[in-house]
Amino acid sequence: MELSRYLKYYPSSENHGNYILFSTWRLSKIEIRAETFRAIQNGEISPGNEKLLAGLGMLVSDREEEKRSVLTLFDRANKYSTGMDCIVVLNLDCNFACKYCFEGGLKGNLYMAQETADRLIGFIKERFTDNKKTLLVDFYGGEPLLSIDLIKYISRELKAFTEEKGASYNFSLVTNGALLKRKTALELAELGLINVKITIDGPSEIHNKNRPFKSGAPSFDVLIKNIKETWDIIKINLGGNFEKDNYRDFPLLLDYLEKEGLTPEKLGLIKFDPVAKRSERVISPTDYRGGCITLDEPWLLEANDLLREDILRRGYKTLNMRHKLCMIESQNSYVVNYDGSLYKCPGFIGMEEFKIGNINDRVSDYKDTYNLELWKNDRCIDCEYLPLCYGGCRYMTFLRDNNVKALDCQKEYLDATLETMIKQEIKYGLRVGK
Repeated sequence: MELSRYLKYYPSSENHGNYILFSTWRLSKIEIRAETFRAIQNGEISPGNEKLLAGLGMLVSDREEEKRSVLTLFDRANKYSTGMDCIVVLNLDCNFACKYCFEGGLKGNLYMAQETADRLIGFIKERFTDNKKTLLVDFYGGEPLLSIDLIKYISRELKAFTEEKGASYNFSLVTNGALLKRKTALELAELGLINVKITIDGPSEIHNKNRPFKSGAPSFDVLIKNIKETWDIIKINLGGNFEKDNYRDFPLLLDYLEKEGLTPEKLGLIKFDPVAKRSERVISPTDYRGGCITLDEPWLLEANDLLREDILRRGYKTLNMRHKLCMIESQNSYVVNYDGSLYKCPGFIGMEEFKIGNINDRVSDYKDTYNLELWKNDRCIDCEYLPLCYGGCRYMTFLRDNNVKALDCQKEYLDATLETMIKQEIKYGLRVGK
């Protein structure tokens, strides 16, 4: 047998001379002794160790067969998937005035109409074929809870439909959290709400500056109060958007959560991300123009390591390493805008050239529109990081190049960060979220 094409190894920080092996394809990890590592390199590994490492995907009998498995991951996922998922943009209105708003100039008094909601339900029913077992809708905005009656209506219809077929319906919310009261959470949980994502930008001083109400009033205390009232009803995941000049203050939010009784067992995942640069298509001359278009900035590498460590050290959960399964490549995933137009990624909402149809019409062929399978090239295929990257993010490529023709290669970023992330996962074990 031979070493996997998709294998990384690092010296152990805890045990001098040992090595940590990580399979980017199987997402497995193990620490082995130096003599075992040398035996692998020399082709003298014992039968027992060979069997163990083969079971973890680190030794393979055929590297070409392994490569074919990696290259056909999306093909197999599309062929055998029993689920369907949709991001549904209910409106482009909001009760917040976030300084870096992702939707920028697209925002306004724009809401999904009842007639469009009915067509959406029909669109989903038509594509939820007999082999499908799970339906997940992610309600999005603007602020989705400004359209709560429509959430209830759509959910009642889809819940009844899936249950009649012996399948399941659940939904999630990407919300600013200001309208998530206990009564609301209880009502929505009965209809299938399983989790929400709320953004809190660090401690109160930073958050209130970045994410105030439209009136200018601070929102931080409102969100903390709502999270305290609803954490026992639904899973609450927390996000936060940092910048170069404030990321070192974000751990203060974790201290505050613990002090307020929002301890690790009461919250889902916590993940902090840099503010992303927005497309010139959706911002006005007076809008915020900061943000990142690459993960390779030195300060950002430091910020990611520091913040992930602080989350885990305090006992909170965050994302672990996983395959890059972008919804663009999934045949069973759609983004539905408030007007019924269809896209494959929420980042491209409002850009005509990335529309793939309308819920009234047939979905168009979007292979060239989104440059599907751009990662099927010699450079990516031979890269040990392919299962963690699959060509990167089309939206980040668009921000950089104004098109999606090039790769968003993450090799430099993973070279700089993967060792630390793997060692964090070993160190903190079960605290890392699935």
